[in-house]
Amino acid sequence: MHPDHLPVPSPGQRALSLAVRIVEFPLLKLAWGLLLFAGATWLFGALFPDLGRMTNATIAGSFRRALLATLSLWATVRLFEGRTLGQAVGLSLRRAPADLSRGLLLAGALLSLAIGVLALAGDYRIEGLGDGASLSYLAEIGLLAVCVAVAEEVLARGMLLRFVEQALGTWAALAVSALLFGFAHLGNPGASVLSSVAIAVEGGLLFGAAYVAARSLWLPIGMHIAWNFFEGPLFGAPVSGHVVPSLVQAQIVGDPWLTGGRFGPEAGLPVFVLGTAAGVAAMVLAVRRGQILTPRWLSRLLRRMNRVPQPPAVSGPAPAS
Repeated sequence: MHPDHLPVPSPGQRALSLAVRIVEFPLLKLAWGLLLFAGATWLFGALFPDLGRMTNATIAGSFRRALLATLSLWATVRLFEGRTLGQAVGLSLRRAPADLSRGLLLAGALLSLAIGVLALAGDYRIEGLGDGASLSYLAEIGLLAVCVAVAEEVLARGMLLRFVEQALGTWAALAVSALLFGFAHLGNPGASVLSSVAIAVEGGLLFGAAYVAARSLWLPIGMHIAWNFFEGPLFGAPVSGHVVPSLVQAQIVGDPWLTGGRFGPEAGLPVFVLGTAAGVAAMVLAVRRGQILTPRWLSRLLRRMNRVPQPPAVSGPAPAS
């Protein structure tokens, strides 16, 4: 059909098209998801005040947070994208065993290696069994670690990283989500700007890059579970400034730049170096798998820039003979 004979959209059709584009804007989806989570949390507290007052340091409180975060993400992707959590973020039961196992092994090995470096340096030693040396406690703290990991990964990677990625691209989303994840720990005991930067790089970038490379939220969830469980309950070190009962009673001494001081090994050099290296490796893997997303507006801008004709080169005066 000749362009002159194409049907002209009516004002109502143009308004509807504009409304659809606004509703589908990724940052609006992010705002909707976060508002839905906040509203669900408030409503839950109003309906069940006793459970609503439970802190995130308890199993009931952390389970509530994980459940409401997951339901908010599900409602958001279902409403705006018509997709399931398995299709949107890889949270299918089929992928859970393999991706969770990989995440547990990767982060468990990373933390074990970092603690091993501290032990070789003479800054970490085990003095005996700790006050958490019981199967019942380890099961309880393990369940808490699962709930905390699910809630934080759904919010930080499932919502924040994913919707910012749709709007600004993968690299910007990794940077934004990592910084917010790191500085969300600034109010923890013993925290500082340096510890927040360390968490952003070794944790935020690592977990975010792992999600991008696998496109499965199960992988960073598994890594997050192992990170918290190995560092505190297993090895007896502070977890982001929080001291928890542990399987062993450990003595951690030495320079804070190596041990992380009161905040824990996450703010120390071994975890920072190993976590950063693992994060870079995950980003390289994401690039090789073609998992880096460029938003449509940026793709169009780059295409237009490539189509701009370059001015002819102007030759300078010929050199004197």
